[in-house]
Amino acid sequence: MEVYADVLVVVNYVINLLVLMAAAKLAGAVPQRGRLGLGALTGALGALVIFLPYIGWWFQAGYKLFLSCAMVLAAFGWQNRRRFLKLLLAVAVSAIGMGGLLFLLSFLVEPVGMFFYNGVVYFDLPMLLLVGCCTGAYLVLWLADRLFFNRTAPKQLYDLVITSEGKQIALKGLADTGSNLKEPFSGAPVIVCDREFAQRIRPQEQTRFRIIPCVTVTGDGALEAFQPDEVRISGDGAQIKTTDVYIAVSRQPISGDYQAVMNPCLVREAQASMV
Repeated sequence: MEVYADVLVVVNYVINLLVLMAAAKLAGAVPQRGRLGLGALTGALGALVIFLPYIGWWFQAGYKLFLSCAMVLAAFGWQNRRRFLKLLLAVAVSAIGMGGLLFLLSFLVEPVGMFFYNGVVYFDLPMLLLVGCCTGAYLVLWLADRLFFNRTAPKQLYDLVITSEGKQIALKGLADTGSNLKEPFSGAPVIVCDREFAQRIRPQEQTRFRIIPCVTVTGDGALEAFQPDEVRISGDGAQIKTTDVYIAVSRQPISGDYQAVMNPCLVREAQASMV
């Protein structure tokens, strides 16, 4: 079989990107999109080892471990050993799940060309078919995350500091297991903020706003949201700073001990940062 380097890198980039996205969900991480791309590219370039002479089974295993560690560091950075090992395990689980579905595809679809050498698999498949299969594998892992991993302690309050266009507000946020809002195009988590507080940092440019579909007890609806310059979350000894988040303006006042409701994946990231 002829193996093309450009096809090999592109295909592995797409697969690794989906693996890292699934691993982030399983580990409760909130990565930056640019770093995810860097991690996927690291893994894709590592697949070029297929063109080297046979390197042996033990060397393959060591190289795979080294490449996985490099991908995790490139995609998520280093905070502490516990978080790193958790992400490494999540990448391994996601890669195994993705690989299993790809191997299943090789038996179900004819004709299929598959070449395995030096620990790298090369699929001679139409790009759209392969990407569709990888996307299906990601959706399976996403469903497993929603069913088994999407848990966080209820009634936990965190201190939020939101910055937008030089303006800043400080408020309390509730990590609510029932709030799983995400911006539909980027997949970034959403913080629903009390209207009075959100108006203080509301951007002037209308192009910065998004419409977030949502479901409430009264039916379907939509919230107006914008991306801030920065959000800092602190509580329980953990600290997190992110720009990959949207602030949605609540339609009803949020009263009580908190003024915002957070997607729990932001809380899981804060908890994962704790030693």
